Amino acid sequence: MNRPEFRYRRRRANGFTLVEMLVALSIFSMLVAVLMAGFSQGLSLWERGNTKSTHWLSWQHRHELLRQLFINARIADYRGERRFSHPHFVADQAQLEFTSRAPILDANGRVRPVRLVLQPGDDGLSDVYYQEAGRHNDQGRGIRWEKDRRVLLLQDIRKPVFRYLAPAFPMPPDLYIAELTREDELRYRDNQEWLGWYDAAILWRPPLMVELSFTDDDGDDQAWSFRLPRETDAWSLMGQLDEYQ
Repeated sequence: MNRPEFRYRRRRANGFTLVEMLVALSIFSMLVAVLMAGFSQGLSLWERGNTKSTHWLSWQHRHELLRQLFINARIADYRGERRFSHPHFVADQAQLEFTSRAPILDANGRVRPVRLVLQPGDDGLSDVYYQEAGRHNDQGRGIRWEKDRRVLLLQDIRKPVFRYLAPAFPMPPDLYIAELTREDELRYRDNQEWLGWYDAAILWRPPLMVELSFTDDDGDDQAWSFRLPRETDAWSLMGQLDEYQ
């Protein structure tokens, strides 16, 4: 009697084997890693660009604050210590003070004495601080600088220097050179001239322009120039003299 023969047929496996799955997962992981690396690099570039743009806008904002501060300088005459009327403006290469109608920390239109001070650090970097005096302070009644109205305006800059454009002030024809005092020699000039100091008590007029030059944190040289008003909103002795020249 013949027994029936049982034949086993090997079924074909549908899908992937374990090795193929591991290879596919490895390839997929590498693709994801490449995509994430590209995304991370792109995000980093975008953040750096956005930070640089924000930083640039911050510079522009501070420049505009200073421009408004200077263009609204109050150049009306005050009675000085020598009983001679002159504007309030005294400065050197490291600091300056004057009176403005657009103080940064107060409402626009309020008159306050203000000053800018360069503060060097030990690492070769310098900061620029802005400070305001109390309300109703002026050159005649005295200026008291308020500690709580002092803020950092520019940070980590290199080689900052202030300079000032003095207006032409020809010597009167009836004045002899031999009669000039030291202050007269500083005051009179035939042409405009950039100075590293300024004192309206000596020069009798405010500067035409103020320049702050420095090197920023990107290594770029900056020269910020700010104009002051050419006309006063009050009676001025020097303004009256200018009308007769």
